[in-house]
Amino acid sequence: MIAKELNARGLKGKNGGRWTSTTIRGMICNEKYIGDAIFQKTYSDSQFNRYINRGEREQYLIQDHHEAIISREDYDATQLVMEQRGKEKGVEKNNEKYLNRYPFSGKIICDQCGGTFKRRIHSSGKKYIAWSCNTHITEIEKCSMKYISNFELESAFVTMLNKLIFGHQSVLRPLLMSLRGIDSNRSMETIQEIDKKLADIEDQRKVLMGLQTRGYLEPAVYTRGNNELSQEAGQLQRRKESLISFISSDSRHLSEVSALLQFATKSTMQNGFDADLFSRFVDHIIVYSRTEIGFVLKCGITLKERLVK
Repeated sequence: MIAKELNARGLKGKNGGRWTSTTIRGMICNEKYIGDAIFQKTYSDSQFNRYINRGEREQYLIQDHHEAIISREDYDATQLVMEQRGKEKGVEKNNEKYLNRYPFSGKIICDQCGGTFKRRIHSSGKKYIAWSCNTHITEIEKCSMKYISNFELESAFVTMLNKLIFGHQSVLRPLLMSLRGIDSNRSMETIQEIDKKLADIEDQRKVLMGLQTRGYLEPAVYTRGNNELSQEAGQLQRRKESLISFISSDSRHLSEVSALLQFATKSTMQNGFDADLFSRFVDHIIVYSRTEIGFVLKCGITLKERLVK
């Protein structure tokens, strides 16, 4: 209701976007507004993949870290309301049911507007579950994408998975071999070379600082030289981060392809939808139209499927 009221007033959210219930919920539960700070809300693994910290790492709360803009009394009262309404709906914060009540939740993306799809109950003769684009629901003139039934999505996933099981030798195995052929060693050598250049730049900056402190350099000369070194260091750092991301992505995709190939090799044809398999192998779904969708797999490939009514 808060999001709808803000949108009705024409007020823009972050980056000029529309307000959503998720945005409002995130604000209500944000401890920064009462002056506190929780560190290590996310963490990275050895492959540089970032995850939400759900207890895998220690978290650190610092109270009165900065100036508050909301009173603790108001904040605590809203948390109690959120908790009570969660109990009324039969869900508890941070458990699996609360975080992901349905396998498709938050994973269906509209190709037309980029919005996510929302689960709804339709009734035309008899009730059935469908997924509708949030933008189409709130502003139909901005997105013409209509709903897709839950049954169509489940059936399309089963078809896609059976195709992989049947044709894994011609689809997954070549992909695995191509990923294994990527030379990450050269990228690591380049990163080491960049680190050496960054260290040299830092030494040069220290020399400049020493000369300027002793009065051997004019301030303008020092500033110009320091800015040039900073600019060069920034370019090198961005290249290093790009290479690290490249290596991390390839390593992750290689692991995911291996897991999917192992599953497809040992499995028989699927007769029905399995939510665990969907969550394991699919990153998200792209809806191109009411008759075609794409499954974006965690291994980095996108497989399109026609929807059967």
